[in-house]
Amino acid sequence: MRYAAYILTNVCRLLLSATFILSGYVKAIDPLGTQYKIKDYLEALSLYGVFPDWTTLAASVTLSAAEFSLGILLLFAIQRRVISRTILALMVIMTVITVWIFFYDPVQDCGCFGDALKLTNGQTLAKNIVLTICAATVAARPMKMPRLISKTNQWIVINYTVIFIFATSLLSLYTLPYFDFRPYHVGADIRKGMEIPEGAPQPEFETTFILKKNGVTKEFTLDNYPDSTWEFVDSKTVQTKKGYVPPIHDFSITLNKTGEDITRQVLDSKGYTFLLISPLLEHADDSNFGNIDRIYEYALDYNIPFYCLTASGEKAIRRWQDITGAEYPFCTTDETTLKTVIRSNPGLMLVKDGVVIRKWSHNMLPDTETLDRPLDKLEIGQADQTSTMTKIMRIMLWFVFPLALLTLADRTWAWTKWIKQKRNKNKLYKLFKHKKMRKKIVAGNWKMNMNLQEGVALAKELNETLNAEKPNCGVIICTPFIHLASVAQILNQDVIALGAENCADKEKGAYTGEVSAEMVKSTGAQYVILGHSERRQYYNETPEILKEKVLLALKNGLKVIFCIGETLEEREAEKQNEVVKAELEGSVFNLSAEEFKNIVIAYEPIWAIGTGKTATAEQAEEIHAYIRSIVAEKYGKETAEDTTILYGGSCKASNAPELFAKPDIDGGLIGGASLKAADFKGIIDAWKK
Repeated sequence: MRYAAYILTNVCRLLLSATFILSGYVKAIDPLGTQYKIKDYLEALSLYGVFPDWTTLAASVTLSAAEFSLGILLLFAIQRRVISRTILALMVIMTVITVWIFFYDPVQDCGCFGDALKLTNGQTLAKNIVLTICAATVAARPMKMPRLISKTNQWIVINYTVIFIFATSLLSLYTLPYFDFRPYHVGADIRKGMEIPEGAPQPEFETTFILKKNGVTKEFTLDNYPDSTWEFVDSKTVQTKKGYVPPIHDFSITLNKTGEDITRQVLDSKGYTFLLISPLLEHADDSNFGNIDRIYEYALDYNIPFYCLTASGEKAIRRWQDITGAEYPFCTTDETTLKTVIRSNPGLMLVKDGVVIRKWSHNMLPDTETLDRPLDKLEIGQADQTSTMTKIMRIMLWFVFPLALLTLADRTWAWTKWIKQKRNKNKLYKLFKHKKMRKKIVAGNWKMNMNLQEGVALAKELNETLNAEKPNCGVIICTPFIHLASVAQILNQDVIALGAENCADKEKGAYTGEVSAEMVKSTGAQYVILGHSERRQYYNETPEILKEKVLLALKNGLKVIFCIGETLEEREAEKQNEVVKAELEGSVFNLSAEEFKNIVIAYEPIWAIGTGKTATAEQAEEIHAYIRSIVAEKYGKETAEDTTILYGGSCKASNAPELFAKPDIDGGLIGGASLKAADFKGIIDAWKK
């Protein structure tokens, strides 16, 4: 049953995503066609003309982008809950609309798939009902859809998809639709498109006669027509069956000057004919009229017929002539037909022997340099040989292939990560993992000691000493604020990292005397100590204040040495575990596992700081092991094993080797002993013993 639900959900997912991707793409490559369909709906709702053209065009582009993007996001299982519910809501709305279309027939075609696929209103309703059921199935079990790409890389798919589909629409608006599904596509024979095949179904009609006799009125058909004693009153004829309608059934050209129908003359003409197409000249773009005029002059030079086909009246034609100086003849053709012929106003079409050879938008007209010979000698005079398969391969190259490559790389990475996780479960590996992977650190906390000159001198001495004899652990010195920038210039931070002793809990503003995390980072520091017992005791730093400091430090790229520890009274009351857990929960356990990787924990028994007292190695190990266990509870064993935990209570060169030998103690946070290079190095060298 569980597998059946899994299979059903993903079959529905694939059906929905394929439908949305196809529907969105065919709309995106023909934004003007989608705009015309939106206007048909507005006209059916008596709202035609209420919205300006730019709003319907924007709606067209947005609708296609939304459909395509939703399909891709569903396919890749990105934001599964949100996307599945959005698609369900959209399908419910679309189904309600198609119910209205089915019963009231306001439009003949819903426009779901543009001109690529025509559906009857009944087929559209059935399709939407099926898709709504699929959407409900997916929305009910969104987490059964496996991701095709990891969460961290989903932003690439989202951004690339949105950019691609908007770019597709904008390019189609500037040029022409990349795929042309209309009957006037390049290579189409207009004459054949107008033909009715032999034996094609013919339309059927029924005539009803209304007759009267002796004051009685009745209706009759031809089958039961009465005798001549009945008096004729009226008749009505209705179509009872549609016949075959050819793809091109409304194409006609009437010359304005004479009123002559020249349709057959143009289509039967042997040779080339230029047709400038403008559904409405009053809305035509006149920015490239110079190119149009030059093409007309070229046509005159080579005796090529040139006509402008428009549905505009004489007033609009005269205005166009005044603006552009047009001298070519104008012809009348149906507006809807012209909008179907070419998605540009104006656009140019080249016909030869009734066959469409080339089409150009007004932005991409052939230039004068191209038109230097007869058309039959030019490339533009030959039919465009770019096949549909070639165009599909280009789309694959620009969109499908990059996403497929990203998916393959991502899944390969996920597989290697899975292998690594399996390996990490090996008990022998885990036994040695923390020894191999966990970073060992000795950090010095100078506190409020040494002026600038003294601090710089100590930093120089440490830098020279440790560069000459590389340490076996990470070394950090955390200095007062005034030292940071100067010391950063001295240290080789590949050997000695620099840290601050504190930072503010505010990002910026009127906080006199405070130093923000951003300021600390700008000095060249990599670490900051937060939560030190002296800050908690003397400056009343609460868990909430420390939480803000930690977040700001991480936001600005600083790693945090976070201090925790109990007082003597708490230790004597055996509350040390309770205390350290509360301090972690209050300030750092709100972080994500990824963020927590930038935390170094420093356990400092407050009763041992500066007192000369030191926790025994066993006491320190016991509390360190406990700290690691609660980190494991929160973030898992792997994170706990990788977390560095330092001891910070009167650690000296004499006791450091014993402390550092314990498996859960990863170094020390050193106070007074860090103020002298020799003492500090003695602790660092404990890792060599």
